[in-house]
Amino acid sequence: MITPPSTTTVGRSEPTVDPMFAAAVRAALRRHGRDSWRLRPAAPWCHVRQDGYRSPVQGWKLHVSATPLSAPVVLTRAADVLVRHGCAFKFAATLGDVERLVSARQDRGGGGKFITAYPSGDVEDLRRLAQELHETTEGLPGPGILSDRRYLPGSLVHYRFGAFTGLTVLGMDGAYDAMLVDPSGGLVRDQRLAHFVAPAWVPRDPFTSDAAGSGAVAGSGAQVVLHDRYVVHRAVRHAYKGGVFRATDTRTGHAAVVKQARAHVGSLLTGGDVRDLLRHEANMLRLLQDTGRTPRFVELFEQQDDLFLVQEEIPGTTLRRWVQQAMTFDGHHWGPPADEVARLADELIELVGLIHARGLVLRDLTPNNVMVEPGGGLRLIDLELLAEPGARVARAFTAGYAAPEQVAAAVHGPACGPEADLYAVGATLMYLVSGAEPRHAPDSPDAPHGRNTERLADHLALIGRHNETARRYTAAILSLVDPEPALRPPLPVLREQLRGAGHAAVAPRPARVDQDRIITDSVGYLLDTMQPDDGARLWPAATAAAGSDPGNVQYGAAGVVAVLTRRYENDPSPALRDALSVASRWICGAVAREPRMLPGLYFGRSGTAWTLLDAATALGDHRLAQHARDLALRTPLRSPNPDVCHGVAGAGLTQLHFWRVTREPEFLTRAVIAADILTAGTDARAEQIVWPIPRDFASVLAGVTHYGFAHGTAGIGSFLLAVGQETGDGRYLDLAVSAAGTLTAAAEGDGDAAYWPSGAGGAPLVHWCSGSSGVGTFLLRAWRQTGDEELLTLVRRAAVAVHRSRWQSGISQCHGLAGDGDYLLDLADELGEDTYRGMAQDLADAMCARQVLRGGRMVLPDETGTEVSAGYGTGLAGSLAFLHRLSRGGPRFWQP
Repeated sequence: MITPPSTTTVGRSEPTVDPMFAAAVRAALRRHGRDSWRLRPAAPWCHVRQDGYRSPVQGWKLHVSATPLSAPVVLTRAADVLVRHGCAFKFAATLGDVERLVSARQDRGGGGKFITAYPSGDVEDLRRLAQELHETTEGLPGPGILSDRRYLPGSLVHYRFGAFTGLTVLGMDGAYDAMLVDPSGGLVRDQRLAHFVAPAWVPRDPFTSDAAGSGAVAGSGAQVVLHDRYVVHRAVRHAYKGGVFRATDTRTGHAAVVKQARAHVGSLLTGGDVRDLLRHEANMLRLLQDTGRTPRFVELFEQQDDLFLVQEEIPGTTLRRWVQQAMTFDGHHWGPPADEVARLADELIELVGLIHARGLVLRDLTPNNVMVEPGGGLRLIDLELLAEPGARVARAFTAGYAAPEQVAAAVHGPACGPEADLYAVGATLMYLVSGAEPRHAPDSPDAPHGRNTERLADHLALIGRHNETARRYTAAILSLVDPEPALRPPLPVLREQLRGAGHAAVAPRPARVDQDRIITDSVGYLLDTMQPDDGARLWPAATAAAGSDPGNVQYGAAGVVAVLTRRYENDPSPALRDALSVASRWICGAVAREPRMLPGLYFGRSGTAWTLLDAATALGDHRLAQHARDLALRTPLRSPNPDVCHGVAGAGLTQLHFWRVTREPEFLTRAVIAADILTAGTDARAEQIVWPIPRDFASVLAGVTHYGFAHGTAGIGSFLLAVGQETGDGRYLDLAVSAAGTLTAAAEGDGDAAYWPSGAGGAPLVHWCSGSSGVGTFLLRAWRQTGDEELLTLVRRAAVAVHRSRWQSGISQCHGLAGDGDYLLDLADELGEDTYRGMAQDLADAMCARQVLRGGRMVLPDETGTEVSAGYGTGLAGSLAFLHRLSRGGPRFWQP
């Protein structure tokens, strides 16, 4: 479920400040004679400081929370205190920014921080400032800030030790982090977690007699008992708005689900917050309790300002999970059993009709909000958005399952009628018959009317090629998702239509998906959106990648330029040549500005050097080629991380590529050095060959031991195999073959499909980074080396796994269909079997069904499924790389 969305693409925009906020701060500056102080907008913040102000690197800082309604008063009062004390600060620049800071979807470590104050290092000044801020804002509403400690119970004032300006450093994971400086001069990441944490070397808490890092830590293992009654066993999910927990009621012994709503989170200008939604859900549970189709209400209670709803735990699984578990594969036919689909579709209609008969609308019907009981019955959960048609509500919806009128509704306005639920029924039925999400990225405003229905029709037509149930239900689904509410069939008519569909013979209709246009338009889109005058990023980045290295392969310019280079090699044009020349110079500048050299292929400088060499070769640019050689020779080989994406194996693959292109012995020597580092770091445990990442490594991957290509055995084994083949050194070949044996033993089967977990004990996975297609990529090469038929069998079974998952997968290279499709093309090229090229085409069709129009160009969304971003690992460039290779042939990117 989402509330009014903010943009998820980082681009260039003029920062703005709410006039009401600006007036309050300027009044405080005038009042206290701060003539040399200025407001400096830098979206989403506005900084307030004196001309020439030099901020300390780090220290104890204060945060003041607020709701959208209280923010003007909080800022007016807090600004007066801060300006009087001469304390620099920043605040969220607009009411929209405040809403995002307190939204239910906010990151738990960053939520609620409306004002950040940067006091001097004097402890007494810090204490006086905190006390005055507390006194002037006491009684006003604002959420708790989970990363901080509260100054006093109920206070809006919080504190933590952290970076002021900090030292922004490229971290080992390829993203820029604000770093703290420890007493020895070493750098420590400034962690913003969902609980208070202070570096071990920081002195005592300035407001207590305790050490800064003392106190209980969330998740420390102590038993949690709520309301002196409910013993919590595990969290179903954690979120800024509050957790959902499975618990036991000690009075009755019954299993219960406890939902938490944190005070003031999700606050809107209406004054409501997530606690109101939870109270409303409790009322809905009471109202519908006699139906037996919703959880039984147990209790509503408050604890430490938060509200908790206790309800019966319904045995069974969500409809989403049921579909995933019920998928069957019989030759060319796949999908859940047709008779079960018919029964559940009938029950779904009955369930929605029951709600409508009570004069209510659901507003958020999805496969996540329907439970399938062990006996097969359906029950509704998560009733917080139920409302009477026309009742005043805040807009909220789940993308893909919400009717157009619901998506376009006012932020605060009347609830849509039952027809909007009919749209959700259609979207849910699409998921039920296929496991495919009905969500498509929104077109740009200039797109033709009715495009979403056309895309759903094409999507269903492609699914229906091998899913007879989907073909039978297509007409009903499309009638339900009609953009005109009045044309959606009422539930009784729908029930008869679906019952008739169980016997109707429906021929698959052709899908109207233009793969060639998507390739051409994607190239044009990348050229259109390149911004060489922007010193920060050559292409706008998705939000998740906004703080990443702009010159790397995964999210940055190098991955995009590599794909454009391949396109230029096939279709040379002056426009592409000029773009490659400009982009290569931009990357060289970005490399020069960044002093830290990371070794990895996808997140480090190895991939950047590889891209520049290939671009130089295509352009015939000897100066650029020399720059690429110099960069490759300067890129470090040693790292605590042994993997392909971030570490030694990725650096080694690049050195090997340079050797094969240039035949300069120094590159082969360096590839062998990397192989020796990996050989020395091999961990043989329980007859497994693995390469663990050290627990004390400054990385989110610290402590993991993976099997997959991105971070583990498959990728490292692939590099060692390539070095062994190049040098004839049996040590590397033997180690690579042993790694293949480890992966053979780790395979998990499901019929004729094979899957691999990310590591021992993990769930079976499918994609390049950690699952079947990445492991299969290595095992195919190992089979070529050894001729071991067991490896070839696993290679083929991995192909079945990725082919089966095409309608349930995203479309990216890293963990989606583009990377899976490249694996299938590897098989087609290596084995000479057209079957695998056909399977790759099936994956391409599944990708192209999700096309979106942006500025008249038909392109593919990124890993979010709703936005378009350029990056190779998770965005358009990676998808284009696979589609272009499928169309034109050629070697796979970033492989030996």
